[in-house]
Amino acid sequence: MSGHHPDSYIMDACVATIIKSFFKSVLIALLAVPAVSQAQSSYTPGNGCLNVVSLTSGFGLCDYEIQCSSLNYMHEKFLNENLTIGAGVGYSYHKQYRLSTIPVYVSTHFFLFDKRCSPFINLRLGSFGMIRKKSTDTNLKYSLADEQSDFNLFFSIGAGFKYHITPRIALMASVSDDFYLLKAYDTRKNDYRNKLLGNLCLGIAICFQIDNW
Repeated sequence: MSGHHPDSYIMDACVATIIKSFFKSVLIALLAVPAVSQAQSSYTPGNGCLNVVSLTSGFGLCDYEIQCSSLNYMHEKFLNENLTIGAGVGYSYHKQYRLSTIPVYVSTHFFLFDKRCSPFINLRLGSFGMIRKKSTDTNLKYSLADEQSDFNLFFSIGAGFKYHITPRIALMASVSDDFYLLKAYDTRKNDYRNKLLGNLCLGIAICFQIDNW
């Protein structure tokens, strides 16, 4: 008798959860825009770069509940009034795995409006290094293989809104899904496998523009 393997149902449920959470993030950001438009008070493209310092805290998705806290810095160039692109670096601590990582990535922000208050979408893609891992080769649920894959993939999709305090300084609030590819112990396979571990994160940030930087 043909049929789907139970693991395929689990994977489908995880993918569905990830997609739903992302679109909910976008919807929340859109609903957060005030009904009455604010006077324009936003960054000036071509006059310096956008700098973002963010703090996030989140919990795991699917069957691996992983708490993660992160601090990130992004330095991005304005392509126009709505779009920026640049690079970022961060520090993340994954509680259950007792793991610390340093993600390095390409980052881009897209602001829907060139206004004082605007929803935005943020995408990040890169890799990460591990600077501390205390749970390895224990054959327990939250443990990592001593030898990891050649490339450690990191990517994040998020949405939120920014509000300007001054034309050059703004606050941000966001919801994001952060993903780390790790060789972790799989309790169903009783072996270490490459697993894409996701964290649904809530974040706050301050962003500022500095001339000629």
